[in-house]
Amino acid sequence: MMNQVSKEEIDRIRGRYTEKYGRLMDKWSPILFHEMHENFRQFERSVKMSVLEISKAAAQIRGSHKSIHFKSDREALFFGLGITAPAAVAGIVASILIFWYASSSQDYQERKEILDTYENVSDYVTLMQNGEILEKDGVSCLVLYPLPKKGDITIGKEYIYDHKNKRVLVPLGVK
Repeated sequence: MMNQVSKEEIDRIRGRYTEKYGRLMDKWSPILFHEMHENFRQFERSVKMSVLEISKAAAQIRGSHKSIHFKSDREALFFGLGITAPAAVAGIVASILIFWYASSSQDYQERKEILDTYENVSDYVTLMQNGEILEKDGVSCLVLYPLPKKGDITIGKEYIYDHKNKRVLVPLGVK
């Protein structure tokens, strides 16, 4: 906020200017000089406060930063291993336990036996995905419909009847 300038202050500003530069000032120049000086003082105060705040923050950062110095690369390696080894060991143990559980479960063993016994089981994937199973008198049956005269065949839903050899062909997919 700008303060009122007294006549005495204006005369002092004029006198300092005349003494320093050897020239007289007009009536308005001392008022402008006073206003600029006052603004500069406010700016200087805010800069000092900012510098103080920055210095405090820098001191806090320096206080919270902990630097570690090693004598050799080997010492640094062992320090890093000491920090990460517990998590790595825990991860390895958890992975081993999960693998052991998955591979020892009965369901896994049954599926593995099927895959080992029937080499062409991958050819039946589309049939298994699209096929419809019906339970009738305690027996599971795959439900298929005759192939329409025109149009594409739907794998796992339709069959082809071979009249010549008197057999049903179930499409499994295109290779």
